[in-house]
Amino acid sequence: MKKQLVYFASFGLVWALGACKTAKPVTQSTSQQNTPVAETIVKTDYQTRMQVKQLKAVDLEEDLSFADEIVLNYALTAVDDQGKIAQVVTGSFGVESVKAGQILTSERFKPIELVVPENGRLLVSVVLNEIDDYTKAQELVKKINEFGGIAKIPAVMVSIAEYQTPLAIVFGSLQAAGLGLKAAERFDKDDLLGQNTFQLSAQELKSGKTLYTIPLVFKGEHLKNSFQYELTYDLQLKLIKSSIQKSSSN
Repeated sequence: MKKQLVYFASFGLVWALGACKTAKPVTQSTSQQNTPVAETIVKTDYQTRMQVKQLKAVDLEEDLSFADEIVLNYALTAVDDQGKIAQVVTGSFGVESVKAGQILTSERFKPIELVVPENGRLLVSVVLNEIDDYTKAQELVKKINEFGGIAKIPAVMVSIAEYQTPLAIVFGSLQAAGLGLKAAERFDKDDLLGQNTFQLSAQELKSGKTLYTIPLVFKGEHLKNSFQYELTYDLQLKLIKSSIQKSSSN
């Protein structure tokens, strides 16, 4: 009888152990959630500053009066990577009566500044005119400096391809300040002594060069009177880096 009890007890223990081995484990399901991760993006812009260094009257257009009444308009234009004008700033000098051989130095000209966006390009435009109507031109120059000067003019989101000449670029800049049409009407009636646009591409801005000195010579003939002006300006560049936090999910 004892042997039978031991046998059944042993059999029950073996069966219980077998059942434990074949039982399916209990599984637990867990849900994984995406956790936002802050990504730091470094943005690179370029602070640009234009300063006219010198304007020299080598030979005058007005030989009879022995003096030219001149106005110099200049503009910095930032163009984004889509070819759109992102921002412009203008400056104006005059109306100034100059004689042959006279040199106007940097303290006479107000510098202008502008930030060029990353992957953008920069245009520097200058337009020199000899003025017939002194009073009206002087009033316009004053307004240009009040609206433009070193204060940034609101963006004009148009394609730079629409402005084919330096004169058109400067007037496009003035249009952003609400003066474009009036300026065009005034200066188109006056004698154009010279115009020029200097351009820096996105690659050139990234080159690391911080100073460009641009010498220009404007010369020609009007009503059998020859003229020549020499203009030099500096363009200074400064790298501006800023960090932007952008959230992304894993």
